[in-house]
Amino acid sequence: MGAKFVSFCRLFLLIQKNHAKTAFLSKSDAFVNVLMMVVNNFSFIFMWWVIFENKGSINGWSFGEMALLFAVMNNAFAFFALFARGSQTLPEYIGNGSLDNFLTTPRNTLFMISVSESTVANWGDFITGFAMFFLSGYVSWNSFLLMLLSSFCAAIVTYAFRLMVSCLAFWAEDTQRLGDNIFMAFLTFAGQPASIFTGWYKILFLTVIPSGFISLYPVEIIKNFSWSALGWLLLGSFGFLFLSIKVFKFGLRRYTSGNRFGIR
Repeated sequence: MGAKFVSFCRLFLLIQKNHAKTAFLSKSDAFVNVLMMVVNNFSFIFMWWVIFENKGSINGWSFGEMALLFAVMNNAFAFFALFARGSQTLPEYIGNGSLDNFLTTPRNTLFMISVSESTVANWGDFITGFAMFFLSGYVSWNSFLLMLLSSFCAAIVTYAFRLMVSCLAFWAEDTQRLGDNIFMAFLTFAGQPASIFTGWYKILFLTVIPSGFISLYPVEIIKNFSWSALGWLLLGSFGFLFLSIKVFKFGLRRYTSGNRFGIR
């Protein structure tokens, strides 16, 4: 078991090394893409800073809490986009039949699909995430470690949700745009102050659209650590991961080798 895990880690590092080499074939383009991602992120954050400067707080959340949210959310999306972006391309693989290439490898199919794509520009999300943490006002060694752990759990939820909506392609054709729209709605919910969601909206925020595991629990854990909140975050993130894997395996049973939608 240990040897297998080490083998997967080595393969993962090798694939990421190849992605990095490809991305930095043109160093100037790569750095410009990263810089533009940082500029884009801070332009969005600036909008929220203006809102909080004028309004003061929103249901108990100040700009400090929003900065923590952006720290976790940007780091989580960077983890996903850099190391598991292939799950977003799954509908394309299913539609054109290139999923066969992954099914014939001796490695785990889902693993190979997930790491097949990477976007270098999203290193800018890491830069933004760490910058927002240090601007949040909640800076300490403990909060820094909790931010890293929360970001990793949020990345798992992000990956799991993207994988599940991508699996729609096993049951219907041309679902790439639909999946992208649902995923964007998920990220939009995650980017709002979690304090505005109460009652039934909060339940929806933690189940059907599990954005609360990116915003609500991580921020509360970093601000006021509690084992119960950490337990819910871990349970929710790995629970959604387990569910997404089950959905993928169930959908894979419907896949026909060389399936190409639209060909008569």
